[in-house]
Amino acid sequence: MKERRSIMKYVMTLFWTLIFGFVVGFIGSKLVKLGFNVQATLTVSVIFGILLNLVPLVLPKDPAA
Repeated sequence: MKERRSIMKYVMTLFWTLIFGFVVGFIGSKLVKLGFNVQATLTVSVIFGILLNLVPLVLPKDPAA
């Protein structure tokens, strides 16, 4: 059960990264008066989400170290 929670944590982080990425991409495209590009927004959101999921793995386990 613990392993399943761990996997779901990464899935939910990626899911919310996609949602926020689409919101930011849509608002950004309207601010610069360009068309909303779904493919570019999806690509940037997925890359950012994967990097965001890798951050806890790179950080040290003990904050005092």
